[in-house]
Amino acid sequence: RNYAQMVDLLRAKCAALSMSTEVLDVPTEEAIRVVPHADEFPRLNLLARWDVGAARTVHFNSHYDVVPVSQGWSRDPFDPTIQGKWLYGRGSDDMKDSVAATLTAIEALQRSNVAPAFNVECSFTADEEIGGDLGAGYIAKHGHIQADYIVNCEGGTGLDIGCGHNGVLWLEITVKGKAAHASRPDNGLNAFEKMAELVLRLRGLNDAFEEPARAFVTPSGASRRPTINMGGVFGGSEGDKENTVPARATFTIDRRILPNETLKSAESELRRAIADACAAIPDLRVDVRRTLGIEPCLVDHEHPFAEAFGGAVRSVRRSPVRYNVTTGFTDLHFLVQGGKPGVGYGPRGQGAHGANERVRIADLVQTAKIYAEFMANGEF
Repeated sequence: RNYAQMVDLLRAKCAALSMSTEVLDVPTEEAIRVVPHADEFPRLNLLARWDVGAARTVHFNSHYDVVPVSQGWSRDPFDPTIQGKWLYGRGSDDMKDSVAATLTAIEALQRSNVAPAFNVECSFTADEEIGGDLGAGYIAKHGHIQADYIVNCEGGTGLDIGCGHNGVLWLEITVKGKAAHASRPDNGLNAFEKMAELVLRLRGLNDAFEEPARAFVTPSGASRRPTINMGGVFGGSEGDKENTVPARATFTIDRRILPNETLKSAESELRRAIADACAAIPDLRVDVRRTLGIEPCLVDHEHPFAEAFGGAVRSVRRSPVRYNVTTGFTDLHFLVQGGKPGVGYGPRGQGAHGANERVRIADLVQTAKIYAEFMANGEF
């Protein structure tokens, strides 16, 4: 909701900073292939440029969409408030804080009459939270990024600079049963019970994930393992009742994919495990549907661009930096297509995707200083 209002607000703010702007409307016929409701809620992305005639251009990306509100908020999530050292509100951490930090950095340079060392190109994009195909994916696919280097304004924070992210595979599993009256359960086939058997069997994948050969070691030396989470969404069918044998049960699988894996290999392994379960468990019949697939991403953390950004973080935070791979997924993989050097970095917040999401104001300001320092003095 409110895509047009958000893009209009951001365009006005960028125009006030004398940046050229371009609103990119995703064609409905392209958008509805990804989200069926796109005809009712058109997707828009904003490009803004500060061209100083430099030989090189750096692209700063933030997504303006947020996830739905969860339970447990102690305040109105869409009425941002400051309490103590924190700014509260949905999107304050993921990732409207990065939008604010980017525009604040540009405004600071302009007020100080400091020209950046490179042209600054910004994008404010839609739909990262559901995969990014109509946001960063759209502008990258259609050649709208006219930059040589990328700063994806999340995926790293504090002293950790992002040099990649995990991939992800989402599957929706439908277990088929046969309805019957609960007083005569033998006349039916309980899809819920079959789902439980399947889930318990799939948990065995965790043993395989613990094998040493499956580990990925980040540039900072952290060891990561693949993960699987089942049941983020689960349910039955219309007509289910206490006194019925359920004829259908559905659940989702979230498989996080390390940079030393591929989406194809992860999906093949998972589908094979499901097929093996169907062969081993009597009367287990399932349909499997992929709802999202994103490849993992890893960039060169020793590239002069990444080192220069690390120098800006080090200069402002006055501590050694680390290069890391975030366990979540971001839009970085879209933006560095073709081998563009890039990093991920944004403010540090708490409660992203949860209740009472917030960002520490001092860290938001410090991140704006890092962006400004890099824009003014970045050499690579």
